[in-house]
Amino acid sequence: MTVEEALLALVGLVALVLLFLGLVQVLEGDPRIRLRNRRRRLARLGLPRAEARPEAARRPRTRTTPDADRAVPVEPPDLPAATIAAVGASTPAPDPEALGWREQVAGRIRRREFGEARGLVDPVLTSGRLTVDGTAFLLEVCSTAIARDLWRLRRGQRRGTGEEAPLIAAMDITQVILDSETAASVDAAQRERVARRLWRGQTRLGLRRWRAGDFEAAVDALFRALAVPGIGERRRRLARDLLVRTLEDMAGQSLELIPQLRGEGDRAAALEQAQRVLEHIRRARTEGLPAEDLAVAASRARQLLEQIEPTSVQ
Repeated sequence: MTVEEALLALVGLVALVLLFLGLVQVLEGDPRIRLRNRRRRLARLGLPRAEARPEAARRPRTRTTPDADRAVPVEPPDLPAATIAAVGASTPAPDPEALGWREQVAGRIRRREFGEARGLVDPVLTSGRLTVDGTAFLLEVCSTAIARDLWRLRRGQRRGTGEEAPLIAAMDITQVILDSETAASVDAAQRERVARRLWRGQTRLGLRRWRAGDFEAAVDALFRALAVPGIGERRRRLARDLLVRTLEDMAGQSLELIPQLRGEGDRAAALEQAQRVLEHIRRARTEGLPAEDLAVAASRARQLLEQIEPTSVQ
């Protein structure tokens, strides 16, 4: 045998030894192998298997029923009556009817069944049986629903579609719960978070309608945004600025329609259009909008009345 052959044989032998050691290590890492080896060591020491692990640390054993292919846990031993009484006294049992009612309302809101949800919420609010915990729970569910439907509306707008009805219904039920007496006792941070999301939904809705030229509906959404409590001065100012712009465009649109309405002899419709713009301006003033901000819209409203009925303008 040459030196090269001897070296190759030695290398092969070392490789076989390393492979065997690696295989042993892998097998030792198998939990079944470790358990078997542990039992063998305990048997050599003369210890019973039950002493390998305390009784409290054991997992509950299962037995398989002959009529079902599932494991059924073995029932624990009966506790003393005194222990059961002590546990019951320290942990009050929840009200199953209240919990069931909450889950019913939450399920309908998540499925966008807002009419059915209002049918469950309104009687409880009227009777005054809604608790603070229930109010906080429903406000969180409603807030999530607003965010979900607002995201869907924005995504649909990019595609040229989008349905406003679910978002409006989600905001309506949120506003009803937020205006309840028990909502005042909910955590202030949660109320503020829900109010911000409600304001964002109404403002986005008003902006969307303003861009579409639906000024009447945009004004309604923006007034609702201003009515949300606790939104802060910055958000209130943004809603006011958008409302002023909407009123100006609404009055300008009416100015363009007045000659057409007068030419067709529909003077009553033209007068109604002008009065509606003026009513929105008066409401904006009562909401605290400065007169100088509404000057352009008020000037256009006066021009409307002058064209329809000059003698009524003083």
